[in-house]
Amino acid sequence: MITTLHLRAIGYATLLAFAGNFGIAQAAEDLGKKACAQEAKKLCANEMRTFSRKKVEACMITKIDQTSPVCHAAMLRIKAERETIKPK
Repeated sequence: MITTLHLRAIGYATLLAFAGNFGIAQAAEDLGKKACAQEAKKLCANEMRTFSRKKVEACMITKIDQTSPVCHAAMLRIKAERETIKPK
């Protein structure tokens, strides 16, 4: 028999699971940003001066072969996100 206490426990467990997954994804994204920030200053200095995230990301994607493994992975993720968002 499921009681109110059981339902609350299930609700809290679900909430914690979503929060935990978001935290992991957020941490990975932050790691990618940190890894790419220094590289972007070197590889895409002109775009960095514009303060346009999209311009910097586009530049970094074009120079992806020159990036570190961590930044490379972050740029691949950003590239994939851009391709799924593009209107058709």
